[in-house]
Amino acid sequence: MALLYMSGRSDGPVWQACLAPHAPGLDFRIHPDSGSSEDIDAALVWNHPLDDLARFPRLRLVMSLGAGVDHVMAFRHLVPDGVVLTRIVDPAMTAQMTCWCLMVMLDHLRRMEDYRRLHRERRYEELEVPLPRDVTVGILGLGVLGGDCARVIAAMGYQVMGWSRSPRHIDGVTCQSGLEALERFLAPCDVVICLLPLTRETEGILNARTMSWMKKGAFLINAARGGHVVEEDLVRAIDDGRLAGAALDVQRQEPMPDDHPFWYHPKILTFPHIAALTVPETSAPQIAENCRRLHTGEPFINIVDLDRGY
Repeated sequence: MALLYMSGRSDGPVWQACLAPHAPGLDFRIHPDSGSSEDIDAALVWNHPLDDLARFPRLRLVMSLGAGVDHVMAFRHLVPDGVVLTRIVDPAMTAQMTCWCLMVMLDHLRRMEDYRRLHRERRYEELEVPLPRDVTVGILGLGVLGGDCARVIAAMGYQVMGWSRSPRHIDGVTCQSGLEALERFLAPCDVVICLLPLTRETEGILNARTMSWMKKGAFLINAARGGHVVEEDLVRAIDDGRLAGAALDVQRQEPMPDDHPFWYHPKILTFPHIAALTVPETSAPQIAENCRRLHTGEPFINIVDLDRGY
């Protein structure tokens, strides 16, 4: 079989080398050097125009190189009928995401910005910070990433609540589900962490209305997708004192334009979409496994429900 790598990145040779031990003899091709269009059975994609997919009559599998698939779902009409979409589910990525969320959460709760200021001013002072048992952390999205984050934060002694589209159960976490429960979920949270998939239902879910439901002084962390947040509403909520601030790994436009207000806001910290990076060495085995299953006709792993978008 032939696998075509289609990405805006230049790491195709890295993926080829990482796949080689797990899929000996795999015919790995890097776009635009696809060779004969009749040969391509599967595509490995990330943030790349999908117009070319229709050129491959044998295409049966499209594999997203990330946990999210919104970059494919936005152009779903370009994916030929009958083609299966999968995503990466990798413990190495999950661990990265949980660590990043912990980092920015604790940076806020332990008042690290204030301590940096005191250090610059050469002032040796102790600041009051809340105990974990007195802090409620809300996790929006209880899939692989959100579930792990919720479990780890709960194990540290924080009060953890979780919200998802459909009912979930996680030991030590108060789980709620459905849009009718969203206001009740947000109201007591001191920190809200968004790890939702981006779908039609979750686009703009963090807006002026839902932010008004949040506890005064709450802190927002978004490591999901920029499309979850109505950015002008977030700036207004912080300026009005409703929210204490935000840490954002994702934005609606990446990279942000030079005049974007997030660059200049003292209570917003942005990152260049680095919370959980795909690791070729640890992700290659599952890609090779799906290539093997494509050859044998077995069901694929990590399949995306095209109707739900995750």
